[in-house]
Amino acid sequence: MSKLIKLEMKKAICSKFFLMGLALLLLFALLSAWYIIECNGNYNPEKITNSLIMENGSFYMNPDISLYGFYKGWVGADVLSIAGNVFFKIIPIAAAIPYGWTFCREYKSGYLKNIASRVDKKKYIIAKSLAVFTSGALVVLIPLIVNIMLVSSFLPLADSIVDNVIYNYISFGYLWADLFFTHPFTYVILYVMLDVLYGGIFALLSFAISFYVRNVFAALFFPFIATLIMGFIEKNIWTNIPGEIYKVINPVSFLPSNQNNVIVWWMVLLVTSVLCAFILATIIFKGCRDEIF
Repeated sequence: MSKLIKLEMKKAICSKFFLMGLALLLLFALLSAWYIIECNGNYNPEKITNSLIMENGSFYMNPDISLYGFYKGWVGADVLSIAGNVFFKIIPIAAAIPYGWTFCREYKSGYLKNIASRVDKKKYIIAKSLAVFTSGALVVLIPLIVNIMLVSSFLPLADSIVDNVIYNYISFGYLWADLFFTHPFTYVILYVMLDVLYGGIFALLSFAISFYVRNVFAALFFPFIATLIMGFIEKNIWTNIPGEIYKVINPVSFLPSNQNNVIVWWMVLLVTSVLCAFILATIIFKGCRDEIF
C-alpha cells in the first residue's frame, strides 16, 4: 500500500501538469503582490505622513498605517487588483490540472486494466484519492506562501483596529472576524488552511466526476463549472429567499478573507460537508464497489 501511495504521489507531483497548475496560480499571486507593494509600499511607518500622533503628551502609532499593511495586502485581502480576484476564481481549475482528471485518461488508455491485475482495486482508489488531494492542496499552498512572504517583506505587520472596520470590509459576526482584530496572523493562517483544503476538495471533485463521465475536459472543468452554477444560484435565486442575510453558498466566495460577503462558519461547514459527502460517496460506491475495470 505504501509503495502504491508513493507511486501515485510521484505521478501527481513530479509531472508537467502539476507545474502547469502551480504556474497558473503563482502568476496571479505574484501579480497581486507586485500591485499591492507598488500601491502601498510607500505608506510605511517611516514615510507615511504623521506616522506618529501625540496624545496626552506621548506619541503613538498612526492607526491608519494598518490600512496599508500586510493584513490588508496579502492576496486573500487584496480588493484592489484584478489578479487577487482572479487568483481565487481559477482555483477550481488550477487544483484539478495536476491529477484530478487523469483517471479518465487511465481508463481510456487501458492502464486501469493493467493495474487491476497487480493491486487491489480499493487500495488503488485510496492511493489515487490521496495523491489527487495532495496535488490540489499543494498547488494552492505554494503560491499563497510565496505571496505572503513577498508582501510581508515590504509592508508593515500593523494590527487593524475596530475603528477602521469599514475599510477592512470585515464586521463582527463574519467568519473569524474576532481573530482579525485580536490575532490577525492566526486569522491569515486559518484562511490559508481553508484555501488549501478547498484546493484538495476541488481536485477530488474532478476525480469523483470521472466515475460518471469519461471525458477529460468535462472532468477537468467540472469544479469550475460547478462553482459558476452555485454562484448563479446564489445571486439569482438564493438571495431572493426571505429571511437571514447568510446567502453565500458558493465555495469560491469563502476563500478570500477580505470582502463584502457575509461569510459565517456554519454555512462554510454545511457546504464543505455536502461536497465532501458527494466525493466520499462517489469514491466508495462508484470507485471501490463498481466494476469499473
